[in-house]
Amino acid sequence: MIPKSIVIVIDDEHAFCDVVAEILSNSGYEVEKAYDVDQALMILQEIQPDLILVDIMMPGVDGLSFVRQLRCEPCYSKLPIIVASAKCSPEDHDDAIRSGANDFLIKPFSASTLRNMIDAHLSQPQSVL
Repeated sequence: MIPKSIVIVIDDEHAFCDVVAEILSNSGYEVEKAYDVDQALMILQEIQPDLILVDIMMPGVDGLSFVRQLRCEPCYSKLPIIVASAKCSPEDHDDAIRSGANDFLIKPFSASTLRNMIDAHLSQPQSVL
């Protein structure tokens, strides 16, 4: 049996996390939810995800700071990270990519858009350090 890909969803809106987790679980992914960066860091001590979906605007540490922090760690340098945000200006997109995100998803988005983006990133071969 092929193991399920693990996706961590990080967003301070619990309802958003629940909906995304349900969509991804129904699509065959294992999902871990975190409602802030501190909780996400605790999860990362326990598991090695295949992809992270993170919001930009959160209390405490924002999503882009979290992405920059992860990119400094060799074990996360190639991990696919998608930033999801209601902030949708070209500058917001550019900031996310400059921070180290692989992609940018504008909220609200459809379930098929979410699945297609995640499938696309997980089907790409990852470089091994």
